[in-house]
Amino acid sequence: MADLTKCYSEFIRIENFLNNIINIFGFSFLPRRIFFGFQKYIFLVVLLYYNATTYTALYYFNGSMLEAFVIIMISVGIVQLAVKTLVLLINENELNELLLWIRGLHRDHTFGLITQSAGIHFKNIQFILKIFHKIIFAVYFVAAIGVIAYAIYTNFVIHSIPGIPVKQNQSNIYHHIHQGFILISIPFIITPCECILVTIGFYFIALLNVFHDMIKHLDKPNVENKKQFLRTIYTFHCAILKKFEIFNNVYFYVFTMQAGSSSLFIMLIFYIIRLKMNLIFVPLLLGIFLQFGLLCIFGEFIFSKSEKIFTDLYLTKWYEFDLSDQKVFLIMMCISQYPFGLKAAGMYDINIIMFVQVVKAGFSFCAILYTFT
Repeated sequence: MADLTKCYSEFIRIENFLNNIINIFGFSFLPRRIFFGFQKYIFLVVLLYYNATTYTALYYFNGSMLEAFVIIMISVGIVQLAVKTLVLLINENELNELLLWIRGLHRDHTFGLITQSAGIHFKNIQFILKIFHKIIFAVYFVAAIGVIAYAIYTNFVIHSIPGIPVKQNQSNIYHHIHQGFILISIPFIITPCECILVTIGFYFIALLNVFHDMIKHLDKPNVENKKQFLRTIYTFHCAILKKFEIFNNVYFYVFTMQAGSSSLFIMLIFYIIRLKMNLIFVPLLLGIFLQFGLLCIFGEFIFSKSEKIFTDLYLTKWYEFDLSDQKVFLIMMCISQYPFGLKAAGMYDINIIMFVQVVKAGFSFCAILYTFT
């Protein structure tokens, strides 16, 4: 049986790690009086410079369509990263509120059945997070190394030094050193942003699993004080809805930007690989699929689990409760008729269906471009 106390200790370690990320991105360790509170935007200035170097590279560009697509992908990817960084800086209080709420759930020992269920699901999520944190950086880092290697081999400049022209058919050693530093630094910036989003997202999945277990426990005869237990479930349901709304509001632009840009990336990367079968682009493809696929899996799990709440409530022996308790059931069932999940631009559901449709569109787009080229 999983120990919730051990899960709490592990979450404290995760929470400290995430808070350190937020502090580093906001440069909170620098004296406020020197930068007048604008030190939190240093990373944004750096990313704007990164993007400016791609525009100067396009200005001097005289290569193939494949290389133009790579520059466009890198440029859009940096914009996506800038949006994620800005979200962390602007919504620091909201993110801390979510982390504090999750931390408090690790210390809830009101009912033994809840403690057992939470211990199991939290332990599983923490195990998955450990694996994810190790994999995501490796994938992004290998993708960056692959792009650097291709650029050096073909004398291809993605990030040019402003003010220094890119020479065709000549050595561009300074540009390659410059873009090498930029491309290597991007995994170190994007991975922490992904870790915060994924950690909170995984915990919402775990909390929905705990909520489903709580509903099933309503029919068990060994539950003491079922009336109080039902009201605990109702309070927990309201808390999940409220905190998920905060999570959705915080990452609204991130979901929109990531879904749109990842769709563009998948379309372009299929064409790049089809145009030039080079294994060096495979890590880049894996990184894009990991990022977009993980977002779609999140959306699918959260939506499917929230969709089952109504059924689970209906299948309980609600008719054995008194009238006041049945009203609580009715309120939760009415709310559960409208499942929640991740949305892009507040309109498009982010789920496995979106992932499949984007991949199919990528194949179709690749076929059309290859026909004309």
